[in-house]
Parts: sequence; structure tokens; C-alpha cells
Amino acid sequence: MKNHCLVLLTSADSSNLYDRHKLGFADQQRIQEFPQLAQRLDWQNSRFLKQQLPSDYSYTSLTHKKGCAALIASTSCCPLGIDLEYVQQRDFLALSTLCCSEVEQEWLTQQQDLATSFYQLWTLKEALIKAHHGQLSDLCKWSLIQPAKSSIHIPTLQLQAYTAVIKQSWFLSVVYPAIYTDVTKCTQIFGAWNKHDIIWHRWPNHPSV
Repeated sequence: MKNHCLVLLTSADSSNLYDRHKLGFADQQRIQEFPQLAQRLDWQNSRFLKQQLPSDYSYTSLTHKKGCAALIASTSCCPLGIDLEYVQQRDFLALSTLCCSEVEQEWLTQQQDLATSFYQLWTLKEALIKAHHGQLSDLCKWSLIQPAKSSIHIPTLQLQAYTAVIKQSWFLSVVYPAIYTDVTKCTQIFGAWNKHDIIWHRWPNHPSV
């Protein structure tokens, strides 16, 4: 059975495989308007991933950071979201006041591994916002912690959501329709990341979150 979704990932060392001549029409227009984009690793690697998609996978969500890139694509118009973040030391509790609900903020104060919990929340919330065509200002509106629950839940039964940790330095979350195939069966990895096992965690759903 054909996969309806594809998840493509690449580390920063795939830029030599980028082909400007294979850009789609919209990306060609962006390059003409902003020619400096062609020199950026983020652009080269994210567009390299787009160039790996079969022609019928025309709906995408993209993310990139520090030259690495990831995308999720589908053959039909449906909710798709993806986010990639690099692990850094931050004042996570202070940041949580900008991007988390009050319930999430309280939950974070109770976590032994604050960094992991924060990045899981952050990437999942951004992926959900992308899937619903929202804005970053909506981050606080999406609460993934229910007062009666002690762990993250996805607030809909129609979507499935996964998070992976890559090389202990990157957090990646994807969101897409529940009827589509398991992410482990539709992920392709390029560059040095291909040498590392990527273990996905699927999050439970709870429609009343």
C-alpha cells in the first residue's frame, strides 16, 4: 500500500546535492526576488529535500535550523506540521511564559528533565500550529497538558503526532492525519544523520485537552 505521507530529514552536509535548476516555480520566483537565499545552507538543504519528493507529493511543511532540514509531505491537502529545534541551554521556565499555557508552565516546574520536556512541548506545539495554518502567537493557546493528566496529550483524535531525538542534539516533531501510515514506515534520512538510529515516540491523543 502506497504511503500517503513522507518525512524527509537531512543533516547540514547535503548541500552539495542541491540543484538550483530543479527548483519548483514558486522557489524560482523567490530566488529571483531574494538571490541571497541561494547561498544559505538552510535553503539549499530544505530545497534538496523537496527535490527528492515524487511528483505527486505536492503538499509540504518545512522546517530548518543551523543548516539541517526536515519536511513532511502528502499526496493530498491535509493537516501537516513539522518542527526541528537544536538543543541549547536556555532559561526554559522564563521562555515557557511566552509559549506555554499556565497548566503547561506548572507542569514544566515538576519535570526532572526540564530541557527534554520543554523541547517536546515546543516542537509539538509548533508542528500543530503549522498543521492548522496558525501563527506563532497561538503557541499559548495550544495546551498539550490537561489538568487531570501528568503527561503530554494531543488534543484531537484526527491527528497523530511523533517526536524524535537526533544525536542528543536535535528535537523533531511531526503531526499528520491519523489515517496515514506510521512515521517509522515513511521516513527517509540523508547526510550524516543517516548513520544514526532515530527512535520515534508517538504521543497519546485526548480530544478534551
